[in-house]
Amino acid sequence: MTYLYVATRIFTYFGTELRVFWEQLALRFFKIPQEDTRTFKSSEMCGHIEHELTNSLSSSFMVCFLPFFMNFVLGCCLLLTGSFRVFYIGDISLVSLLFLWVGVSLLANCSPSFEDALSFKDYLYRKETNIFLKIILTPHFAVSYACAFLERYSVTFVLAIVFAWVFPTLMSFTFPIINQLLN
Repeated sequence: MTYLYVATRIFTYFGTELRVFWEQLALRFFKIPQEDTRTFKSSEMCGHIEHELTNSLSSSFMVCFLPFFMNFVLGCCLLLTGSFRVFYIGDISLVSLLFLWVGVSLLANCSPSFEDALSFKDYLYRKETNIFLKIILTPHFAVSYACAFLERYSVTFVLAIVFAWVFPTLMSFTFPIINQLLN
């Protein structure tokens, strides 16, 4: 299973590299020591940075949230062009396929590592954590944990492809509704 995981990380090269960049940015901001910063390793940490355990709820949240949010937003922006042109219009050009591939690559690499998700869980559900923070951050924890679990089996790659296929149809319904609400 590790070979399939590493192969999908190599195929989604741009998303893997960008995800590692965002994770390294969060780790450096919180001054968390990094052990292995190589992007591609032949282990379950391929596409993630090996680092010391986070030291607070805010640091564990940002190590999970920043790469997820940035890759998801950038991936959706690229899919607005690539996926829309390929699946909705039927334009199979090199540019539209490139946008589609990079968008899927970014979406397939949103998940935190499983260890980071567990660290986030440990800090979130401590007795000392404010109940308001628990309520607000639990949905993000659930998504992070589920994505981290699915990423171990390369299911996030398949989900990114399905999302890219459904995304233009979703947006074709959403944009008219937003337009009506604004007018």
